[in-house]
Amino acid sequence: MAIRRAASEMGRKLGDESLVVAGTAIGLASIATNAVAAMITNGAEPIRVRWGTPTSSVGHYLNPYSTLELVNDDLSVVKFIRISSSSTIFVTYFGA
Repeated sequence: MAIRRAASEMGRKLGDESLVVAGTAIGLASIATNAVAAMITNGAEPIRVRWGTPTSSVGHYLNPYSTLELVNDDLSVVKFIRISSSSTIFVTYFGA
């Protein structure tokens, strides 16, 4: 998945974090105040993402090293889960 916009189009960088995606669905842990967008890069293993609760077989499939852009979205409802092995995602938050 290609990055479709410059980071500057999403606003000012507000912070970032790394999260281990394992066998229990997790949401974004440290959503910055005023964040309206996030750029998420998956690590070395495939994972699933869902607006709700994913399982290892239900949700959008994210290939290793792919990037997901969330813009004008409720970042608190997005959750991730591993498919077979744990992966680490890196998240950068943007906003006003």
